[in-house]
Amino acid sequence: NTPPGSWYTDPEFYQLEVARVFEKSWLPIGRIDQLAKPGDYITADIADNPIVVVRGDDGQPYGHHNVCRHKGAMLAEVEDDSRHRCAFFQCPYHGWEYQLDGRLRKAPMLGPQKNFDVSQYGLVPVSVDTWGPFVFVDLDGPIGGEGNPRVLHDDLAPIKGPLEDLGFEHLKFYKRFVYDMQCNWKVFADNSLDGGYHVKYAHEGLASGLDMEDFETHIFPRSSIQICNTTGDDARLGAKVMYAYLYPNFFINRYGNMMDTNIVMPVDVDRCRVIFDFYFDYDDMEAWESRRKIRQSVASSHSIQQEDIDICESAQRGMQSLAWRHGRYSSTLERAVHAFHVLLWHELSAGDDA
Repeated sequence: NTPPGSWYTDPEFYQLEVARVFEKSWLPIGRIDQLAKPGDYITADIADNPIVVVRGDDGQPYGHHNVCRHKGAMLAEVEDDSRHRCAFFQCPYHGWEYQLDGRLRKAPMLGPQKNFDVSQYGLVPVSVDTWGPFVFVDLDGPIGGEGNPRVLHDDLAPIKGPLEDLGFEHLKFYKRFVYDMQCNWKVFADNSLDGGYHVKYAHEGLASGLDMEDFETHIFPRSSIQICNTTGDDARLGAKVMYAYLYPNFFINRYGNMMDTNIVMPVDVDRCRVIFDFYFDYDDMEAWESRRKIRQSVASSHSIQQEDIDICESAQRGMQSLAWRHGRYSSTLERAVHAFHVLLWHELSAGDDA
């Protein structure tokens, strides 16, 4: 059997996922090109945790909880994907200031204080690491700290080679799209990991370009890869497509001259936000022919995503019904979904004996 409907509809179960998975895993939040110079920063919301990552004056990336230590106001609020830069962070509420590396720089008008150790009132750090064009954070404490977070590149090891062999270094970022979906984050994940099960029925256009009889799934401890040959009917897809997954919420889709990444962030038990970043491998991204192919690829992807939104939101509504208790896995196609569920259950259960 598949997990019960409560996995997708129970607010308490959702809060357990936030605490034991999203606050203890390496999560992608942005791109290294957004941190090109000292002071460049990006922000993200991980459940109820606002995060900021900034390029320090020493050239190193620093991650912080995006929360002032005085009254909790957010320091940096970014509403779009454009580049943002500052010399230091200043709280918009009472003017507390922080160095890029998180140290408290100024706390105005505090007056005489007892037992106030400035070094203890810097921004609360999070771990930061990078791979290829991607920036990751782990909220479970700084590297070497009490949190002792898992090493990112250990998690990535099984999928790094196949993806890097396809030429990360040649890909250029094109554009970001954000989709707000009325479904639990796992509904989106299940849909992406189902071995192409839904493609024939939900994505007729995409299915015509894929050889669905030749779909391979490779399972690793915290990741998976799905590979499918193409029919050759759509040159933009290349000879084969690769769908890579890094637990818990990062999906990398590679085909032809294109790569798109999907970051699914939980918002509530029945809502998630999916962040799509598009990359292309063309020598001249501004050439007319390149721009034509890019527009076609993005339009096709947007159409597919809208189909996924419709089916995922439909599934979420159905799972809330009294009639739906659980389903059944396809033993041939949904191996990656099953592996995802097993790992998730293992992590959710890990603290029960503590």
